[in-house]
Amino acid sequence: MLDISFWLLVLTAIILFVLIFYLNNTLYRPLLGFMDKRDRMINEDKESLQKSNSEVEESLKKAEDEIIKAKAEAAKIKESEISKAKESAMAEIEKVKAEFDKKYELFTKELHEERESLKKSLKSNVASYKDLFSSKLKNI
Repeated sequence: MLDISFWLLVLTAIILFVLIFYLNNTLYRPLLGFMDKRDRMINEDKESLQKSNSEVEESLKKAEDEIIKAKAEAAKIKESEISKAKESAMAEIEKVKAEFDKKYELFTKELHEERESLKKSLKSNVASYKDLFSSKLKNI
């Protein structure tokens, strides 16, 4: 049958415990320590990445706000410059219009004076025109 030796069983148990102790100290603990260290590094990298992402999002939001402010300021400046240009153009138009009005008044005055002089000239030469007209009628 099977013969079990007590001393051999004890020796095998002792060797097993020594082997477990040796492997635990030389293999399993350093391996578990390395795995724990790697997990901590992964978690730290995740936190750093989340922090960086939040900083990037915050920076993007600030940049968008600045862009919106810049666009609004540009629109104000553009509107201001357009209104200044319109005012300048209107002033120039009014100046030219006033100039033309003066020239028109002068022209109408000269025209009226010329009309009056033509009337006087015609009135003074009415007798000669009558004679000329009558002689032309007699010739017909």
